[in-house]
Amino acid sequence: MTPRAGVTVLALRPSAIADRPVATLEDLVATLEPDTVWVFGPERDPQAFARARSVFDAPAVHPPLETAGDGPLARRVLEPASPDDGNGSSLEIAVTPGTRALRAEPDATSRTLRDGIAALVCDNVTTVTRPTTLETHLDGAAALAEALPAGAVTTVLTGSEPAGYDAVWHLESETGAVRDIDHETVGGVEPLAEDCVSVRVRGAGPTEGYDDRGSIATLTLTSAGIAGVDTYDVTDFGLEAVTGIGPKTADRLANRGVTTRTDLLETSSATLTDLPGVGRERARTIHQHARVLETGEPRRLTDASLPGADWYEPPLCLDIETDGLSPTIIWQIGIYDPATDDYRAFVERDDPSDPASVLEAFCDWLFGMHPNRALLTWNGWGFDYRHLGAFVSKHVPYYAEEWESIPKLDLYLWAVNNEHALLPGRTNELAVVADALGYDDADTGLDGAATAAAYQQFMRTGDALAWDRHEAYCEDDCRALWHVYECLRDAPQASSAGSSSGDSSRERTATTSANGEADRGTPTSDRSSSPTEETEQTGLSDF
Repeated sequence: MTPRAGVTVLALRPSAIADRPVATLEDLVATLEPDTVWVFGPERDPQAFARARSVFDAPAVHPPLETAGDGPLARRVLEPASPDDGNGSSLEIAVTPGTRALRAEPDATSRTLRDGIAALVCDNVTTVTRPTTLETHLDGAAALAEALPAGAVTTVLTGSEPAGYDAVWHLESETGAVRDIDHETVGGVEPLAEDCVSVRVRGAGPTEGYDDRGSIATLTLTSAGIAGVDTYDVTDFGLEAVTGIGPKTADRLANRGVTTRTDLLETSSATLTDLPGVGRERARTIHQHARVLETGEPRRLTDASLPGADWYEPPLCLDIETDGLSPTIIWQIGIYDPATDDYRAFVERDDPSDPASVLEAFCDWLFGMHPNRALLTWNGWGFDYRHLGAFVSKHVPYYAEEWESIPKLDLYLWAVNNEHALLPGRTNELAVVADALGYDDADTGLDGAATAAAYQQFMRTGDALAWDRHEAYCEDDCRALWHVYECLRDAPQASSAGSSSGDSSRERTATTSANGEADRGTPTSDRSSSPTEETEQTGLSDF
């Protein structure tokens, strides 16, 4: 992981650790390096808490068990694991078993939260949408309004909202009635009024595309708030992180004393082949991917050239931002040119009801300045190319023929769907793969869902975004794409690495083996597509 200044909190449900092998949990901690482990409430699970305390070196917090004898709140000091390495200083949080406990002593709670507390952990704070009216309210708003200090913004962390959820609820201090909801939190937030309780709700729970029972999040907490949120599945760690190994195969390996990837690499191909549903090709893939994960180095499975590798000029790296999964506007188009190390952004900042202006400016530049250059994306056939094609045809139809003729390359399609390479990321999301390959990102704290939600807020209210930050996020994706491309380009080809270039008929990730076992794949949001498949943009799955 790219280090961030602050304290890293690992947030997970009890079910994510209850039945997992110790080796899997040790791999999780060694990879994510949390400073504190937060085991979700609001239900008590002493066994999961005890397991967390036994396995993890970092201190564990379980809200239902944290307040005995301390009243409605327990204060906990969070220390960075290495305070001298520049990763920040200690922080203090408050923990409560629920909103009911807050109402027991509201005055004492308010005083505590004013006294240098970075965040309040309260797992039963959640949003509820009434299906008949399509209105959303904050469950526990009245208790929060009574106990939290007015005229200030209090950050509340909850496992009942998905990781990445970030909104400020401004409540009447006496009744808890909602005055306003602010979904655009870039650049910090301010209280609405002195007599108003402002609650910044930050989620850490399961997100779309991840198994609810195994969803994991890491939050980087600073004195200024949450600096970053990353999501994982517990199957991204241990043996199940290896392509071709699902829970049944992992159990069979454990019965043979194989519990780590180091053990796996020392296990013969013959032993793997003898396992039910594991043939020779699958055993080879298991060994290859285990080595990739252990070394952090990608592996070329064939001698096929990377898309555009033999062309005179490298392709232009492309990324788009929209207002959602079914977009009404492509409001940002980013282009990175590896030949000149230049980045260009086309952004609609003025009129979100006009989807043509950004497209026209982009097409003017592309066809006018680079008519013979190819484009390169990460899962572009699942999102970027599909929506760009539709929007160009609809809003700038005079460029439709040129758009159809320009070469469009997809590195994700080449590496994953066409099985030319194995990647070292715990998932195949671009940011995860790039981070595993040593890319130093801009640390914007954004993802596709956050940028889409922010632009929707801009469309509703007209309040300007922190444009520089959103442009930096798009640029990061473009530069990260080229970083991955270069790493794959420089990786040894299959023949020089001692593998047969014909060994390309491998089982795909997330296939079902002969014995009916569903093996590990990436979350739905991370899977790539061919030009004819209908998938969504990686990073927007939370939206």
